[in-house]
Amino acid sequence: MPDAAAPNTTRLNGRVAFITGGASGLGLASARRLLADGAQVVLADVNASALTAAQAELAASFGAERVRTAAIDVGEPASVTEAVDRAASDGGGLHILVNSAGISYQGSVLDNPFDAWQRVLRVNLTGSYLVTQAVARHMVARRYGRIVLMASISGQQVWSGRVAYSSSKAGVVGLMKSCAIDLAPHGITVNAVSPGPIATPQTAALHNEVVRAAVVNATPMARYGAPDEVADVVAFLASDDARFVTGHELIVDGGLTSAAILYDLARNPQPR
Repeated sequence: MPDAAAPNTTRLNGRVAFITGGASGLGLASARRLLADGAQVVLADVNASALTAAQAELAASFGAERVRTAAIDVGEPASVTEAVDRAASDGGGLHILVNSAGISYQGSVLDNPFDAWQRVLRVNLTGSYLVTQAVARHMVARRYGRIVLMASISGQQVWSGRVAYSSSKAGVVGLMKSCAIDLAPHGITVNAVSPGPIATPQTAALHNEVVRAAVVNATPMARYGAPDEVADVVAFLASDDARFVTGHELIVDGGLTSAAILYDLARNPQPR
């Protein structure tokens, strides 16, 4: 894998980022990168023990004064309002939001339980809506904000047996576009990052050896991505380098969705 992009240590000086799902996976990777670019972060998560561990790790590298935490249930309006309002008042406002909280469930339309459907939609889509709404209301007052939603290529190129997850992530892209239009007059940009297969604890649990081999074979770059490769894109969209980018879904997948399954005819010969 190529070397990671070098951080711009002053690009986000003075900015405060609220990151849901910040205790692990892509949320934690995003927090690490935004801190390296000079931001302060508020790690927001429902997992208290993971939140404590993540805060300790980041504080050791970047200073305890730059890392705060917020207990949050992104699918519960009262929890969201309380966490966001406290973070905004304690830290002098919120400039960046990264909606990274997400869960998955394996189930087709024929066997997916209704409660599993509700859980996935509650976290992935309703949670993104509630947190975006709460944070945007603070951003409007200062006429500035950078909002990044974590979608997925599964919202457009679906696998069998992931009806809830794929539906939720397709919804996140629609939510992003609607919010981008609503918030543009207020100086707030809203974009989405759609990762492909990334080496996270979630994919480690969901992808067996057969799936992993198929993914690598179908991806032009022939590997899974690393969490920091998604975080680098989040950092771009969270910065003023992306000041004229809004309503955009940025795919980070090593070419997988462009190539589908037939990108290499030498490896996948077709009849003439």
